[in-house]
Parts: sequence; C-alpha cells; structure tokens
Amino acid sequence: MGEPKGEPAVALESFGGGWIYEESLRPFCESVAEICGYDFDDLDWQAVGNALPGTDVEEPGGWYDYPLAGRVPLTLFVADDPDSYVVFVRLTGAPDDLTRARIETALHIFGSYRVV
Repeated sequence: MGEPKGEPAVALESFGGGWIYEESLRPFCESVAEICGYDFDDLDWQAVGNALPGTDVEEPGGWYDYPLAGRVPLTLFVADDPDSYVVFVRLTGAPDDLTRARIETALHIFGSYRVV
C-alpha cells in the first residue's frame, strides 16, 4: 500500500488540497470514501492512522498515499504538520464534477469545524 512519498504525483488530476483538523482525519477519510463508493473500515484507518506520525508536510518524501478503490478510484495523500493541530490532505483521481464538488465541500467542512 502507501509509503511516505514526495509531493503527490500529478499523473492523474490532483484536487482537494488543504488542511483539516487532525482529530477529524478519520471522519474525513470515511466521508471521502463514502462519496467515491469505497468501504473504509478499521483496517483502512489503521493503515492511514499508523502512517501519519511518519509524515511531514515540510519534508521531501513526507506524504503518505492510500488508495480508495471505489466506484470512483482515488488516492488519498496525507501529511502531518508537526507542532500544529492540522493534517494536510490531497486527492488524485479522475472524479466527475459532482464527486469533486462533494469532496471539496467535505474538505471545506472538515477544515472549518472539528468533527470527531
């Protein structure tokens, strides 16, 4: 699965970049997975949650990528912002306009409110 990497590759379209509150990462992952038709379960969360401490938004190779192989396949990228309360997220894929709008709305909500 994912490994810490550099900035997300732009082989597919990159979108939805921004930050969310760290404690909201799991609900954000579950929401994005629901939107793209992927069943995000405890094992998925364990992979993302355990990888997060090894990431750093300021470091080359500091992002972790995780595939969401749903109806609309996406890759979720996450990176910790040490000494803060936020996590940076970005997605790549080829979503339709409605899926993209839903994900960008979720990013706005999770970046504006602490959702646990």
